[in-house]
Amino acid sequence: MMDRLKMKILLIDDNKEITDAVTFYLDSLDIPCTVTNDGREGLRKIKESIDFDLILLDIAMPEFTGFDVILELKKDGLLSARNIVFFTASNVNEEELLSQGAKGVIRKPISVDDLQQAIEKFRQG
Repeated sequence: MMDRLKMKILLIDDNKEITDAVTFYLDSLDIPCTVTNDGREGLRKIKESIDFDLILLDIAMPEFTGFDVILELKKDGLLSARNIVFFTASNVNEEELLSQGAKGVIRKPISVDDLQQAIEKFRQG
């Protein structure tokens, strides 16, 4: 059983089935999760709050992608202070994704183990 240190997660993914499943899992761990299914809204939430320990960001979203979110954060000098982990089903090379400024990559379909590893990596003590 995991110790329940405080942690806040922001999940940005346009697929409601995925956000529902991840939220259900995080709820079972008593980890608060803020969800948005829209990239622009996700960017706004990132900019207005510095207290997310982990941001799970889908790459392939309509209109405003995960890459768009990353570019905006870079432009505003806000990227390096954020723990962003890409969520992706695409075949993009992991090194390439990390070179964009993300601090991790979780492949879809999401495994609980991968999600757990990301949580442990960015959990604040």
